[in-house]
Amino acid sequence: MIAKPDGDAHDPNEIRPETTRTGLVDADTAAGADRTDIEEASIGFDQLFEILKNERRRRVLRYLIEVDGEVTLSEIAEEIAARETEKDVKQITSQERKRVYVGLYQCHLPKMDDYGAISYNKPRGRIETGEHTSLFQRYVCEDRDSDESEWTRYHSMLSLGIVLLLAVPVLIGVVVSSATVQVGVALLVGTLVGVSAIRFVK
Repeated sequence: MIAKPDGDAHDPNEIRPETTRTGLVDADTAAGADRTDIEEASIGFDQLFEILKNERRRRVLRYLIEVDGEVTLSEIAEEIAARETEKDVKQITSQERKRVYVGLYQCHLPKMDDYGAISYNKPRGRIETGEHTSLFQRYVCEDRDSDESEWTRYHSMLSLGIVLLLAVPVLIGVVVSSATVQVGVALLVGTLVGVSAIRFVK
């Protein structure tokens, strides 16, 4: 006699909807979550760090995210060279451009393409965002925002310090020589620059 299957038994190959405390989750939502988990699992922290530890690679990612389209190797080399030298693109020399071009071509772009951080068509010299760019984006954008906010804070402190240094003696009726003011400003600037250097070297 064949036993009747239990009511709770189910085919192990059957795709069943995920459940939550509030009820059932539709199959599309569950599948989307699975795809996200698989995508994130395919890139480990070691791989993320390998790409993000290099400033030039971070600049490449930021530029591609900003452009949101395909660029040539020459274009990205010029842009990265300009950012590294803090010049306008039109002001960089052929030597500065070549130095970045060679580094990107030989080392950085192939490695970034291997990890899916970008999509690099080497024969055509074309670069665009890759399969896993979004996983790197959160880190490069946070890094840039953090740096900008830190410098803004120190600039504000410097401005406030100079204003107080000049205003306080006037408010309390003390006559201060220009030499004293210059020394005070120099000390204030030196202190803030020193603190900034220590902060960003860490």
